[in-house]
Amino acid sequence: EPGSEDSLHEHPRESQGRPGSRAPHVFVERDGAPVSTLDLFGRDFVLLVGSGGDAWRGAALAAAQELGVQVDCHVIGDPQFADAYGITAAGAVLVRPDGVVGWRAAEADGASEDTMRGTLASLLCRNAEAATAKNPKSTGG
Repeated sequence: EPGSEDSLHEHPRESQGRPGSRAPHVFVERDGAPVSTLDLFGRDFVLLVGSGGDAWRGAALAAAQELGVQVDCHVIGDPQFADAYGITAAGAVLVRPDGVVGWRAAEADGASEDTMRGTLASLLCRNAEAATAKNPKSTGG
């Protein structure tokens, strides 16, 4: 990510969701009960978006379908979440199954299927065009 420092060790609260760092813990509400953001990770990629991040959510789900991968999406309206992850309410963070931030966008600028397809393909070490062409569930590309 442009402008990031190359610190080898950093507390997750200080990294603010910078790609390559552990995802920060923040209590959020899920089904009326408090849950840690860390409890949302573990099996699939997870996209966390602020309350104004619908464009990222739609783009991620479409790109994931084209690539044949699962992305769980969570819309989190708590401003504490956005601050902890270094994004605005229109931003998004993609977390790998191991709880490491793979990508983030502070704003909604650039929210597109192409952006998300390229991001997921990169995290999966795939060529986005080749992966889309090989996936029988693909709807285009």
